[in-house]
Amino acid sequence: MSDIHYHRNISLEPGPVLITGAAGFAGYHLMNELGMGKGDIAVDVTDSFKVPDGVRKICWNLPSPPPEELGEVRYIVHLAAMSSVSKSLREIHKAYEINLMGTVSVLEYMVSKCPRGRMLLASSAEVYKSTDDLITENSEIGPQNPYGTTKAAAEIAAFQFARNYELDIVITRAFPHFGPGQSEDFAFPSFCRRIIESPRSGNSSIRVGNLNPVRDYLYVTDVARAYRYILSRGHSGSIYNICTGQGNSIGDMVRMLIEISGLDIELEVDSDLFRPADVEFQVGDPSRLQSLLGWKPEVDRLDGLKKLFSWWKARI
Repeated sequence: MSDIHYHRNISLEPGPVLITGAAGFAGYHLMNELGMGKGDIAVDVTDSFKVPDGVRKICWNLPSPPPEELGEVRYIVHLAAMSSVSKSLREIHKAYEINLMGTVSVLEYMVSKCPRGRMLLASSAEVYKSTDDLITENSEIGPQNPYGTTKAAAEIAAFQFARNYELDIVITRAFPHFGPGQSEDFAFPSFCRRIIESPRSGNSSIRVGNLNPVRDYLYVTDVARAYRYILSRGHSGSIYNICTGQGNSIGDMVRMLIEISGLDIELEVDSDLFRPADVEFQVGDPSRLQSLLGWKPEVDRLDGLKKLFSWWKARI
């Protein structure tokens, strides 16, 4: 394990760290946040992704059983998932296979190889029922899409394993987050590309879906830091919202991106781009995370969008 698994007095105990889904959007940010290095393991369906020096890459195509070379670790962060709501609507069976049965495979690995370890299961705010109030960890569950449903099912599986095998598991429900490296299956990377390419194609407008839903958006490094806090100090068996308590509509965020671009672009609302079911208001209450662990966001939304837009502009 790297000797820099610490930051601001929030440190992990010595021992190897394993991250599943390490090639994904949040994976690299979290590997850096945890100071991962020699002895630590990054897992994904491929080994063709970037890791910090010393981190060992292992291929694990969930929900298949773990590879033989995967031994005991001190910490598991289970990020691996089909994390796109829109993709889960197109590939429902695969969403259940990866998000639910993939989690079961990781839990079985934990029971057999590292029952005294600690696992952080990265769930999502998409498990909650639609409400006009700030969402607490005790708010009603009622997912509106296959992604949220599979995440809620994965949480139930994790709690059952924890009770039956006395496992140390914490669960996080992150609200929507964005930043460099995020797939175009997600809204803001897609908007960045379309805004950047619009003048090249002679278009003065871009088609958009429903701009009214309000979300509690975070920048990815703030989410990675929250994962570290919770992995280190979260109470076993507890759930933690990762959120800010403040909401913006999708329209607000897209208009910020257009302002950042300096272009004169109109938004053309197309009802064909609306989701079959969408939550109109999803803003969380961060009290538990803030009061128990002292976390708060460090990157505001405008600065985060500037970082995202710059990242895409350098690549298109």
